[in-house]
Amino acid sequence: MRIQYRIFAAIVALSLLPLCGTAQETDAALAERVQRLERQAESQGFTLQVLHKNLKDIQFQQLAEGFMKMEKVRYGGPDGMIIPAYIFRPLQLKGAKQHPALVWVHGGVHGDLDLFYLEFMKPLIAQGYVIIAPEYRGSTGYGRSFYEAIDYGGKEVEDCIAGRDYLVDFVPEVNPQRIGIIGWSHGGFITLHAIFRQPEKFKAAVEVVGVADLVTRMGYKTDSYRRTFAEQKGFGGTANQKLDVYLDRSPYFHASKLQIPLLIHAADNDDDVNIIETRRLIDALKAAGKTFEYEIYTAPPGGHMFNRIQSKQSQDSWQKILAFLAKNMGK
Repeated sequence: MRIQYRIFAAIVALSLLPLCGTAQETDAALAERVQRLERQAESQGFTLQVLHKNLKDIQFQQLAEGFMKMEKVRYGGPDGMIIPAYIFRPLQLKGAKQHPALVWVHGGVHGDLDLFYLEFMKPLIAQGYVIIAPEYRGSTGYGRSFYEAIDYGGKEVEDCIAGRDYLVDFVPEVNPQRIGIIGWSHGGFITLHAIFRQPEKFKAAVEVVGVADLVTRMGYKTDSYRRTFAEQKGFGGTANQKLDVYLDRSPYFHASKLQIPLLIHAADNDDDVNIIETRRLIDALKAAGKTFEYEIYTAPPGGHMFNRIQSKQSQDSWQKILAFLAKNMGK
């Protein structure tokens, strides 16, 4: 996003040059003016993100109407940062501690909960699930400071675990012994870290096309993508410079900590999370003697997005996810 703003700002600055008497302007003055325009463009960009998020919240309310109850809540993260979250409930509640629940973790290095997830939530809500979807630090739509607080594999994981604790403390209809977690891509990465760090808090987990090996990932991604990590305080450099940090934040490195039922779904034609990451995770789980379920789909339509579109493979994936949850979340 910053690169786009800088390009935009540079274009604006260049377009103003004929109006500013640039023959007399020093290189330093020109650079300062371009930087000022960059900052203005970035600030406007974050304002637009907030407006878009407000609009999306209205759309969530409209799309949920008649199918589920939806509200937006806020709770404290591990360091006191305020974390927004969506909560979706069945229209008819059974009473205290009568409902299973899921922590629903969105994807994207800087993403937020997409509207299309509601279609996949509906059958679970109809079965009585309560769902919380944390907008963990680094998510888009909450301003610059929240966006720049991104801590990939660090405090963002604790933000999502704190969402689970919010259900226990403030949503009385949720059964604390029947809370699972599910995530896609970056959300799958967070899902794995959450169950490896605090397995006692979750009944079962589903991870779909999740990031699993940051060291390997840095090897096949672009320089700009690698900078996204290297510039974060939690990493403090590149994988070559901070190998121990990248390993610690790679879920496969903690595979021996698995203690709860886990389902993994992946696509061998994924052009975002290369299948080698999932294979390394599976190999590590097997080497640790862990029991888990997985399926690697062969060339499904959509690749990385395969189970978030309509296809035979996505239907198969979702039916298996529903069956896995029904089997492992308890009655």
